[in-house]
Amino acid sequence: MSFGKLYSYSGNPRTTSLLAVAKENGLDIEFVETEPAKGVSTEYLKLNKLGKVPTFEGADGFVLSECIAIAVYRKCYPACLFAPSCIK
Repeated sequence: MSFGKLYSYSGNPRTTSLLAVAKENGLDIEFVETEPAKGVSTEYLKLNKLGKVPTFEGADGFVLSECIAIAVYRKCYPACLFAPSCIK
């Protein structure tokens, strides 16, 4: 089961670091290619009103849009059962 979706584009340094954190923690992340310079969908703007990347959407629908917050959420989640509720 997927831990969530990461919206961004290949080659983005912030995305590369987030994917490394996910891999290190054994998290299954679905990567959704999203390049704001080429335009974003109305659906994506519902997740991130500014249309920026990266954006993370958890399997439970929880959304984060700042790289450090996403990395901390991913890193804490498997080791700390209460992390998602603390961060939310």
